[in-house]
Amino acid sequence: MAYADQCSYVDKEQALKAATFLKLNQLIYLFCEPCGETTPQPVTIRSISVGTVDYENYWQVSINNQGVDLAYTYVPSSLGQKPINLAALADCPAQDVSPFINP
Repeated sequence: MAYADQCSYVDKEQALKAATFLKLNQLIYLFCEPCGETTPQPVTIRSISVGTVDYENYWQVSINNQGVDLAYTYVPSSLGQKPINLAALADCPAQDVSPFINP
């Protein structure tokens, strides 16, 4: 599945901030609207890691040993509402993505 990498490689602050919204055994959703996807893919978090990538000073968040694009990752809202976009929570500007989704 090819994504349009908007917030895949981020700065250290954004990566660490994004990780604070992730928890083991949490149900999240992967959903790439700009790619034409129509149904969010549920994923249960089994592992979380944050680290540098071999490109400039960029970092990446990995879930279940796979790097994710924060723009296409949705996590439970702290308000108990619809899942919220992780890029927005991590202050990574993303285009053509909804702030919330209906899983």
